[in-house]
Amino acid sequence: MRTELIDALLELLARESEDFDVHRFAQDLAERAAVLVPARDAGVVLSFPAEPKEMVAGTGAAEALVRFQLEHGGPVRECLHSGSSGGGPWPRFSAACAEAGYSSVETLPIQVDGEVFGALCLFDAGGNAHGAGLRLAHAAALRLAHQRDLHQLGVRLRHLQTALDSRIVIEQAKGMLAERHKIGVDTAFEGLRRYARDHNQRVADLARAIVDGRDPVRPNDF
Repeated sequence: MRTELIDALLELLARESEDFDVHRFAQDLAERAAVLVPARDAGVVLSFPAEPKEMVAGTGAAEALVRFQLEHGGPVRECLHSGSSGGGPWPRFSAACAEAGYSSVETLPIQVDGEVFGALCLFDAGGNAHGAGLRLAHAAALRLAHQRDLHQLGVRLRHLQTALDSRIVIEQAKGMLAERHKIGVDTAFEGLRRYARDHNQRVADLARAIVDGRDPVRPNDF
């Protein structure tokens, strides 16, 4: 079992960064937790920057009980808000667990360095959650933190590329205006900026129109 746990931890950490599927990751984590903790069933909820809402997965009735907590309250929702499953009691959740045939539940935060990415909910784990469960939750948090960093880096790179593309187009438009109207490039840029302001346009959009041959700027605009 120790070798299987190590293999699971390494696999969670080594997921491919490209085309990372947070839904699949959550389901895989739940299935591994149910086997390795072991628990009768396991549910997972993940809150990830690239996704518009929480991702929920699980085995057996665990997925439905995790969704129940998000709507009606329970240790999972407490984990998402505070990083701790303490609190309660949650009579509606307890009743839902009993109705589904579970006698106990252990909820572990998926967090690293104080940042909460979700929760791992173990049903009928028999007191074994603080071991394999904690290690799986921590490995998942490390992997999600890495993916979060990559996502944020990608966003920043796209913003920088957009800014660079805009700068190139603006420089091209300045040169075209300067040549066409026999003026300096600084004067061309001032006219470009003034026209954009007066007509409630972005300078980059106006520059693109000029480069594409849709030049609305006339000599009297300088």
